[in-house]
Amino acid sequence: MDLKEKTVAILKQYDVGTRFSYLPNLPKASVLIPLFVRDGDVHMLMTLRSLELRTNAGEVCFPGGKRDPSDRNDVDTALREAEEELGLPADQVDVVCTLFPIMNKVYARSVDREQPTFHSRFEP
Repeated sequence: MDLKEKTVAILKQYDVGTRFSYLPNLPKASVLIPLFVRDGDVHMLMTLRSLELRTNAGEVCFPGGKRDPSDRNDVDTALREAEEELGLPADQVDVVCTLFPIMNKVYARSVDREQPTFHSRFEP
């Protein structure tokens, strides 16, 4: 079993599926935790929020945000946000698991994803 397969197997042990997707009375938001294997190591991609933003300015974070009406579920939200923020095409992401939701300081839930190396379409 190679490193990617081992990582995926470990993450799948924590998959909660959609059991917590519709928690009542909470804002709907999701993040993607992009993981990839490069040079024999697992890497995690994070972003640095602009200092010009009204909330969480200058913070290191995972790509993500609030659910749009067109998003069917937490996964759609996380994938759409990752494409908007990073240029990571949703069709290049291998969905591995959904983690138990956690509440951040603005009550957004977290979801976990694993993705292969990609070519970003992001242009500043």
